[in-house]
Amino acid sequence: MQTCPGRSRQFWRPEDIYDLPCPHCGREVELFKTDIERRCPHCGGTVLNPRADLSCAEWCPSAKECLGPVLYGRLKEKEREEDLERLLSVVGEDEEVRELFLRLFRENRDPERLFDPDLLKELEGERPDLVERATKYYVEFRKKAG
Repeated sequence: MQTCPGRSRQFWRPEDIYDLPCPHCGREVELFKTDIERRCPHCGGTVLNPRADLSCAEWCPSAKECLGPVLYGRLKEKEREEDLERLLSVVGEDEEVRELFLRLFRENRDPERLFDPDLLKELEGERPDLVERATKYYVEFRKKAG
Protein backbone atom coordinates (compact mmCIF):
# COMPACT_ATOMS: atom_id res chain seq x y z
CA MET A 1 0.00 0.00 0.00
CA GLN A 2 1.24 3.49 -0.79
CA THR A 3 1.65 5.89 2.09
CA CYS A 4 -1.44 8.01 2.41
CA PRO A 5 -1.01 11.79 2.21
CA GLY A 6 -2.62 12.30 5.62
CA ARG A 7 -0.12 10.07 7.42
CA SER A 8 2.96 10.83 5.34
CA ARG A 9 5.00 13.45 7.17
CA GLN A 10 6.16 15.02 3.91
CA PHE A 11 2.76 16.76 3.69
CA TRP A 12 2.65 17.92 7.32
CA ARG A 13 3.00 21.46 8.56
CA PRO A 14 5.25 22.39 11.52
CA GLU A 15 2.24 22.64 13.84
CA ASP A 16 1.39 18.96 13.21
CA ILE A 17 4.17 17.96 15.64
CA TYR A 18 3.95 19.45 19.13
CA ASP A 19 4.78 18.91 22.78
CA LEU A 20 2.21 18.45 25.54
CA PRO A 21 2.78 18.03 29.26
CA CYS A 22 2.43 14.54 30.69
CA PRO A 23 -0.53 14.50 33.09
CA HIS A 24 1.45 12.19 35.40
CA CYS A 25 4.88 13.84 35.71
CA GLY A 26 4.41 17.20 33.94
CA ARG A 27 7.35 16.74 31.56
CA GLU A 28 6.96 17.46 27.86
CA VAL A 29 6.03 14.60 25.49
CA GLU A 30 6.33 14.95 21.72
CA LEU A 31 3.12 14.08 19.87
CA PHE A 32 2.22 13.88 16.21
CA LYS A 33 -1.20 14.85 14.89
CA THR A 34 -1.91 11.18 14.13
CA ASP A 35 -1.11 9.96 17.67
CA ILE A 36 -4.15 9.01 19.72
CA GLU A 37 -1.94 8.42 22.73
CA ARG A 38 1.73 8.10 23.50
CA ARG A 39 3.72 6.71 26.38
CA CYS A 40 5.70 9.29 28.36
CA PRO A 41 9.42 8.50 27.98
CA HIS A 42 10.07 9.93 31.45
CA CYS A 43 7.51 8.17 33.69
CA GLY A 44 5.84 5.61 31.40
CA GLY A 45 2.37 7.14 31.85
CA THR A 46 -0.12 7.39 29.01
CA VAL A 47 -0.56 10.80 27.41
CA LEU A 48 -3.80 11.20 25.43
CA ASN A 49 -3.67 13.51 22.45
CA PRO A 50 -6.59 15.97 22.48
CA ARG A 51 -5.49 17.32 19.10
CA ALA A 52 -5.36 13.98 17.24
CA ASP A 53 -6.51 14.38 13.65
CA LEU A 54 -7.58 11.20 11.92
CA SER A 55 -10.46 12.73 9.99
CA CYS A 56 -9.21 11.07 6.83
CA ALA A 57 -10.48 7.77 8.28
CA GLU A 58 -14.03 9.01 7.76
CA TRP A 59 -13.75 8.90 3.98
CA CYS A 60 -10.66 6.89 3.06
CA PRO A 61 -11.37 3.36 1.76
CA SER A 62 -7.98 2.20 3.12
CA ALA A 63 -8.53 3.54 6.64
CA LYS A 64 -8.93 0.13 8.25
CA GLU A 65 -5.67 -1.16 6.79
CA CYS A 66 -3.84 2.11 7.42
CA LEU A 67 -4.85 2.53 11.06
CA GLY A 68 -5.10 -1.11 12.02
CA PRO A 69 -8.18 -2.87 13.37
CA VAL A 70 -7.92 -1.64 16.97
CA LEU A 71 -7.58 2.07 16.26
CA TYR A 72 -10.05 1.89 13.38
CA GLY A 73 -12.54 0.16 15.68
CA ARG A 74 -12.13 2.89 18.30
CA LEU A 75 -12.75 5.60 15.71
CA LYS A 76 -15.83 3.84 14.37
CA GLU A 77 -17.20 3.39 17.89
CA LYS A 78 -16.63 7.09 18.59
CA GLU A 79 -18.47 7.99 15.36
CA ARG A 80 -21.36 5.72 16.37
CA GLU A 81 -21.56 7.36 19.81
CA GLU A 82 -21.59 10.83 18.24
CA ASP A 83 -24.32 9.73 15.81
CA LEU A 84 -26.34 8.35 18.71
CA GLU A 85 -26.10 11.69 20.51
CA ARG A 86 -27.31 13.51 17.38
CA LEU A 87 -30.16 11.02 16.95
CA LEU A 88 -31.23 11.42 20.57
CA SER A 89 -31.23 15.19 20.18
CA VAL A 90 -33.72 14.77 17.30
CA VAL A 91 -35.87 12.48 19.47
CA GLY A 92 -36.05 15.09 22.21
CA GLU A 93 -38.37 14.27 25.12
CA ASP A 94 -39.93 11.08 23.74
CA GLU A 95 -38.50 8.82 26.47
CA GLU A 96 -39.92 5.61 25.04
CA VAL A 97 -38.19 6.14 21.69
CA ARG A 98 -34.99 7.30 23.43
CA GLU A 99 -34.88 4.07 25.42
CA LEU A 100 -35.56 2.05 22.28
CA PHE A 101 -32.68 3.68 20.37
CA LEU A 102 -30.35 3.24 23.35
CA ARG A 103 -31.24 -0.45 23.50
CA LEU A 104 -30.81 -0.90 19.74
CA PHE A 105 -27.44 0.85 19.94
CA ARG A 106 -26.23 -1.42 22.77
CA GLU A 107 -27.44 -4.60 21.07
CA ASN A 108 -25.90 -3.74 17.70
CA ARG A 109 -22.83 -5.78 16.75
CA ASP A 110 -21.97 -4.06 13.48
CA PRO A 111 -19.39 -1.29 14.02
CA GLU A 112 -20.30 0.26 10.67
CA ARG A 113 -23.94 0.94 11.66
CA LEU A 114 -25.68 2.91 14.37
CA PHE A 115 -28.09 0.06 15.02
CA ASP A 116 -29.49 -3.01 13.29
CA PRO A 117 -32.74 -2.01 11.54
CA ASP A 118 -33.85 -5.66 11.64
CA LEU A 119 -34.11 -5.40 15.43
CA LEU A 120 -36.43 -2.43 14.99
CA LYS A 121 -38.53 -4.33 12.43
CA GLU A 122 -38.96 -7.21 14.90
CA LEU A 123 -40.91 -4.86 17.18
CA GLU A 124 -43.31 -3.79 14.44
CA GLY A 125 -45.83 -6.56 15.16
CA GLU A 126 -46.11 -5.89 18.88
CA ARG A 127 -45.51 -2.09 18.99
CA PRO A 128 -46.31 -0.52 15.60
CA ASP A 129 -46.86 2.91 17.19
CA LEU A 130 -43.38 2.90 18.76
CA VAL A 131 -41.73 1.70 15.54
CA GLU A 132 -43.58 4.36 13.55
CA ARG A 133 -42.42 7.14 15.90
CA ALA A 134 -38.85 5.80 15.94
CA THR A 135 -38.80 5.58 12.15
CA LYS A 136 -40.05 9.15 11.86
CA TYR A 137 -37.26 10.40 14.16
CA TYR A 138 -34.66 8.34 12.34
CA VAL A 139 -35.69 9.74 8.94
CA GLU A 140 -35.47 13.26 10.37
CA PHE A 141 -32.02 12.46 11.80
CA ARG A 142 -30.81 11.15 8.41
CA LYS A 143 -32.07 14.29 6.64
CA LYS A 144 -30.10 16.49 9.06
CA ALA A 145 -27.00 14.32 8.66
CA GLY A 146 -27.11 14.92 4.93
